This record gives sequence, structure tokens and C-alpha cells, in this order.
Amino acid sequence: RNAPTRFYLQEKGRLSTAAPLENGGPTSYDFDPNNPIPTQGGANLYDPTGPMDQREIGERPDYLRFMTDPLEEDVVIAGPINLELWASTDGPDTDFIAKLVDVYPDGYEALVQDNPVRARYRFGRNSPADVKMMTPGQAEKLDIDLWSTAITFEKGHRIAVHVSSSNFPRFEVNPNTGEAPGEEKMPPRVAKNTIYHDAAHPSAIVLPVVLQLRR
Repeated sequence: RNAPTRFYLQEKGRLSTAAPLENGGPTSYDFDPNNPIPTQGGANLYDPTGPMDQREIGERPDYLRFMTDPLEEDVVIAGPINLELWASTDGPDTDFIAKLVDVYPDGYEALVQDNPVRARYRFGRNSPADVKMMTPGQAEKLDIDLWSTAITFEKGHRIAVHVSSSNFPRFEVNPNTGEAPGEEKMPPRVAKNTIYHDAAHPSAIVLPVVLQLRR
């Protein structure tokens, strides 16, 4: 039987089943639509696909990595995956991109799943009433559906969650202006985006664990 298990985003890039502390301060970054994160693997049609090494992206201030300690035993997951992300932006609209990554002992960052959420569509997009802009600076919970998968994170590996606001050309880049897609007339703007990981805003990836991680 699967046991949905929360792995919480923590300060200093940690990922843990322990709930975050009250004073777990937020992490902010500038998202520049003119300098998006390059696509590195995934379920692409034309670009290179699969579990490519995310280290090729490099160390960027707008690309956040959260990672567990080396696993003490195999962790098997099978089923749907969801990231409960508490975040804010300083404008009306932006994107948040999540990746589930298997980090090998030698450092290889194998992409497992990735998916975005466009803030304006965080409540859905079935009708115009679903579309709602963000309130600048206000933390909100956004769910990022990472679909389903089955994988074993082997002993000695690390489970990682990568968070950013772009993944181009796999996903269209958000100009952060709040204009409707395809109707942009304003120049793109740099957004100040913030990820929260404290007791009041417990950002977490929910994994369908088959073999429970030993605490």
C-alpha cells in the first residue's frame, strides 16, 4: 500500500520528512524572462529527452535545489506526485516550475518528473472565473501536479526537489506582466519570486512511498 509522505522544503536547501521550524526563513530570487533556465531533459517532443543530468544547468540564483541526506535504505514510490508550494511574487503573474530529481552518490542529478504552474491558473482554467492574479507579496499555496511515476531511490542516493520559474523551450516563458497569453504588448519584467518553508507555510512534495523512509 502507498503511504503519501511529505518531504518538506527546508532552509539551506534541505529536504526532510521533519516539519519546518517557525523561523524557517523564505528564499527569494529574481526571475528574468530574458534569461530563462534552459531545458535539460524531460518529456520533450524535439529536444533531447529523458532523465538528463540537471547539473548541466549549473549554479544559478534563480534555480533552487532542495535535497535529502543520503538515504539509509531504498525508498520506493509508485503513484501520483504533488508539490504543495507556498510562494509569492511581486507582480500579478509568474510561473513556478518543479522537478523531482534522483541524485546519485557521484552527484549525477537525474530528472524524474517536471511540471509548471502558471500563477493566474492556480485555481484552474475551465472558465474565465477561474483566472485570478496574484496579490503582490502575498504568500499563497500553489499545487504543482507532477503526474505519476514509479521509481526506487536507492540507498545512498538523495531525493531532490528543484524549484525555478522557467524551463525553456520545454515550457513557454512567462513575461510576468499579467497580460493574457498571446496578447502581450508590454515588455517582459523581472519578477522577485519567493519560496516559503516555515511552520506557517510548509512547502512539501508529497510522494507515494511504498517502502517507508527510516527516520
